[in-house]
Amino acid sequence: MLLALLACAPGTPKERIEPSFVEVTLDGVSTGSAEEPLPFSTEPMDIALSIRTLDVNGDPWPMDGDLKPKVRPGVLESDPWVEISEGEWSGTVTIRNGFGQTRIWFSDEGDKDEDSGRDASWAAGVSEALWFASPTIAEIQESDDIETNQLDGEFATVRVEDRSVVVTARDAAGLWVTDIADGTGTYNSMYVYTFNRPDSALVVGARIDQLTGIDQEYLASTQLSHPIITTDGTTLEVPEAFELSDCDDTEMEGLEGARVQISDGEISSEFVEGSEDYADFLLYGQWPLSYGSCTVYVESGSTAPDFDPTEHAGEIIPEVSGMVKQVFDKWVLVIVDAEDIDAGESEPPSPGKE
Repeated sequence: MLLALLACAPGTPKERIEPSFVEVTLDGVSTGSAEEPLPFSTEPMDIALSIRTLDVNGDPWPMDGDLKPKVRPGVLESDPWVEISEGEWSGTVTIRNGFGQTRIWFSDEGDKDEDSGRDASWAAGVSEALWFASPTIAEIQESDDIETNQLDGEFATVRVEDRSVVVTARDAAGLWVTDIADGTGTYNSMYVYTFNRPDSALVVGARIDQLTGIDQEYLASTQLSHPIITTDGTTLEVPEAFELSDCDDTEMEGLEGARVQISDGEISSEFVEGSEDYADFLLYGQWPLSYGSCTVYVESGSTAPDFDPTEHAGEIIPEVSGMVKQVFDKWVLVIVDAEDIDAGESEPPSPGKE
């Protein structure tokens, strides 16, 4: 009984679980530097490393088991486990989307096989920094999946210092920016959510010299929130609105965040009480506008309150311009100013329409 009490007494030392440290070494890898970073890349790249596990005294510890690799910032593309034998491992891990100071971590969180019987020590180690350039807006935006982007969820630094990034429009909660060093439709625009009216220095045409924030997909549209955004005091020419003639998802994704224009679009004569589009308009304030075989939805209630689309059902609207965003399966034009809608004179419906 006494022995049992002593075994449970406070202050009884616990058996230390080794290893205590993980030593991570890059093997013949070009690391880049702050002055000459490696290019940002969305393509997977293999990084060669060697690992040793060490005990509390810094001496080699012959661990047999698994370590978990991670990369920050960036995406790990290879197996999320590496197997250590006699305290050593050499091989490659595959990463992409690294930017700024990027490091590869290895931690002992237990084995891949949870029934191995080995207790985790929670030792960890990190590689020397790999220096990557920050991504441009286009490099963030371009993705095979139109409902995400390359840095979704990251606190991102956007490459602007040697680019021509300009404020193209403002609203009550943020602003749109475009990198005019890239051509229209090349994923080179995005929305920056400032939560309230942007700083007065960030006028339309202002050149941006710093842009960071939390990259996120809001209803399938890319935006930066909680931003740090500054201007160098100079101005740039704002790109003209791009004339929409198609509505292919790939083309529209390339235009997300950009100003576009639709000429002679039509509000369907079926946009009346009882229709699905009318019900959506009452809920979300978005009304349908068709051009060719395409339909987009226009959001204008707060910026062009005098234009009531329900009064123009069946009419041709000579010109509508706005900023492109995606709301799940819909493409939406956000009207920034009342002048973005030129309703003109009422026109009869197109031939074949009632």
